[in-house]
Amino acid sequence: MRGDVSFTFLHRVEEVELNIADGRWQSALALALTLPDICGGIAFPEIVKRYRDGRVMLDRQKNPTRDVGGQYVHWFDEYAGEYFKISSSDEAPYICGERCWQLRCEYLHQNKGFLNNENESKVRFHLGVNCGTSVCQLDQATTHADGMDIRIDIEQFCLRMCQAARSYYDDVHKEKDFSLYNTPVLDFIQATREPVSESVVALLCKNEVYAKGLQQALSLVSKSVFLFHTPEDVRKCFVKRKPALWIVTEDMTRQPDQPWRADRTTPVILISRDMTYANGIVKNPGKLTVLAMPISLSILRDSVRNYLQ
Repeated sequence: MRGDVSFTFLHRVEEVELNIADGRWQSALALALTLPDICGGIAFPEIVKRYRDGRVMLDRQKNPTRDVGGQYVHWFDEYAGEYFKISSSDEAPYICGERCWQLRCEYLHQNKGFLNNENESKVRFHLGVNCGTSVCQLDQATTHADGMDIRIDIEQFCLRMCQAARSYYDDVHKEKDFSLYNTPVLDFIQATREPVSESVVALLCKNEVYAKGLQQALSLVSKSVFLFHTPEDVRKCFVKRKPALWIVTEDMTRQPDQPWRADRTTPVILISRDMTYANGIVKNPGKLTVLAMPISLSILRDSVRNYLQ
């Protein structure tokens, strides 16, 4: 689709990293906390919500309802936990899937669960930046009689989550469909522009200044407009290949051994002042379009598009 600049899963990971580099800590943390949402849904589609009697809950479309929290926790514990150990010798990560899910819900929806005067939660999160000093004491969890304090360096947390997400993507993207979780985005400026073709157009014109003007005008139609001033230049370039379209100005038609004349199949647009002369050139009826000089650039572009579509 023209103008489609949809965000993929990897774009989301990259944006977390860019936010970290820019010191945009809130944005980085918010996006990083959504990565297990996507990965959990891909990894564990069978984890769905159930009623107390074991029956599967169905949504309005009669499809099983995702147990987002269950998928989130399960994915984190199985695929991300190793990245959240302070040391490789640690038996367990400093934050588990259940606590990460809690952090995700509280940060994204309520902004509660952090150390403040009204905090009644048994688990308290302490967020910090530029850590590694006595302020944060790096990432760690401390258990007290009245609950648990989990200290999180936002930069380290986000980087580790990105590493876990990239590792999971690298392992399974050939067998799992990540495109289902793309964010559809339409660039309205690009969408209103005409598409630019990849097809090769051969422009034959003896007047170099006029030829460059035509080439620039046609750059909005094709990315590959080759400019030639002599038949020999054409033969050296294409050898046995053919362009998708020939555009020939009248000053080239009287030169001998024209390659476009020998080509019986490729369409030709002839630009001529002498329409009587131009109409006398017969080449595979239906494959020749004659445009009068001075030429309208919009008519020229439309004529080229008609052949390249």
